[in-house]
Parts: sequence; structure tokens; C-alpha cells
Amino acid sequence: MLSSRFRIYPTFSFCRHETLACRNKFQVQGDLEVLNKSWQQPSTAHRVFCTSAFVPPSEPSDAKAPGVASRGSGSALAPGQITAASTASGAMSERVLLANSDWERMGAYLAAYDETREGVIKRCRDVQKLAKQAVYSLHRGDMQGAAKQLAKAEAVAAEISPSIAKYPALRSGSFAAAVEEYVEARAFACFLEEGRLIRSDELPLAEPEEFLGGVLDFTGELNRYAIARATVRDSAAVQLCRDLVDALMGRFLQFDLRNGSLRKKYDSLKYTLKKMEGTLYELALTEGMGLKISSEAAMGEPPTGAGEVERGEEEDM
Repeated sequence: MLSSRFRIYPTFSFCRHETLACRNKFQVQGDLEVLNKSWQQPSTAHRVFCTSAFVPPSEPSDAKAPGVASRGSGSALAPGQITAASTASGAMSERVLLANSDWERMGAYLAAYDETREGVIKRCRDVQKLAKQAVYSLHRGDMQGAAKQLAKAEAVAAEISPSIAKYPALRSGSFAAAVEEYVEARAFACFLEEGRLIRSDELPLAEPEEFLGGVLDFTGELNRYAIARATVRDSAAVQLCRDLVDALMGRFLQFDLRNGSLRKKYDSLKYTLKKMEGTLYELALTEGMGLKISSEAAMGEPPTGAGEVERGEEEDM
């Protein structure tokens, strides 16, 4: 026969409210008759609870039924489940989520990249400055000064090249713009010296797109040069500039250029050609008007003295 003093452990969450109410009755009344009544007509889940939840009073007060947690604890877990949970917790604490050495290596790479980038941008400004100075010298006929400035620009670009080879992403941007300025100056110098467009294999420093961009920039300087030659009536030089720009237009029409800086420069090429044709036309008109004026002067009225003599003779008659 069961003792009136017993301990109850809830083992099924689906009969939690029923077992709690029953346990409170047992603790307050301590009457076995209540237990017998509840045993005569219990639910199936309640009967299972009653047969598995009682602990004799001879056991220690802190004894626990197998697979049952003590009062006030969380959800009940079997001993095997608790061991598995503790094992999983230990594995989680020992697992490495991030490789610190890997992230430190990436941080060092980014720091070195930023430092190299700043140095490249600074040196690229020097290349652009020297190339612009060379173009300025070429417009004023200082070929030797332009050659020295271009040599310095090449030396600075050679210093930057190892950094570009190490970090290829640095090529686009400042370095590409500097190379285009250098190509522009070299193309202008080649035209003034030899009357032709420089070849791409003569500029190993430039990539194909950089070479094309520099050539398109060169056409703008060629237009300035043509206007300067037109002011001194050098129609042959203006015609040569126009012919070169027209040939470049025919070549660029064969390219399928995508949207970008190169396409924008190409769109301005037709306006450059139109300006040169207008300059050549005005020069031809000026020369034609000059010939007409000269011919009219040669076939003009007789000298004033001869006319006076004739009038004097008429008066005498």
C-alpha cells in the first residue's frame, strides 16, 4: 500500500495541467482515498503518469525518477539526451567559426593595397603633368624640350609598372588616364616630325584601349595645330591634318565601341573633322578672294597722271 507522503514528477507535457492539479490534492489532503478514487476512473495518460511518477519515501529527498527532472527544472530529458546535449555543447565551444590567421592576412593585403594605390595615384599625376608640358612645348616648336619631358614621363611610368603588375586593378583609373596623356603627346610629336600617326607597337606601355583613347585625344591637339597653320595660310598643313582625321574616322567606324569613355571620345571625332573641313573651306575662300583682288588690281584703271594729261589735251583743243 502506498504511503500518504509521496513525491510527484511530471513526465508527460500533454497531461501537465491534470497532473499538477492531482499533485496539489495529494500534498494538501494526504489521503489515500483520493488517490484510489483518481485511480478508479483515470485517463490513460493519467494512469501512465501515476504508475511511473511515484517515488517511495525511503529514497532520499533529492532522488530523481529515471528520465525525470526535478521540480522547477526545465523540460524533462532522458539521461542519454542530456549527455548528447552536453557533448554537443562542448563541441560547439571547441569549433572554430572564423580562421583568425586568414582574416589577418586579408587585412594586411588591403592595407598594402591602399598604400600602393596612394603611391600610384601620386606618381600618375607626375606623368600627366609631364605629358601636358610636352604638348605645350610641341605647339611652340620646342621639340627638344618636349623630348626631354616625354623621357621623364616614360621613366616615371616605368617606376609605376611593377605596382600595376602586382595589383592589376590599379591600372584602370589614374594610370590609364596618364598613359593616354602620354600617347597623345607621343602621337603629336610623331606627326610633327614625320607627318604620320604613331603605331601601337611603338608604345609598349599602352594597352589597346589606352592607345585608342590617346589617339582620339591627339585629334583635338591636331585641330588646334591646323587652326594655327591656317592663320599663316599654310593650306598644305591644314589639308594634311584634315586627311589624317578623316582616315581615323573611317577606321573607328569599323569598331563596335561599347558605352564608356572611349565611345564619348569617338563621338567628338566627327565634330573635330567638321571643324577642320570648315577651316579648310574658309582658307580656300580667303585664298580665292585674294587671287580675285590681285587680278582686279592688275587689270585696274589707268594711272592718274595719264588721265590728267588726256584731260589737259582736250582742254587745249
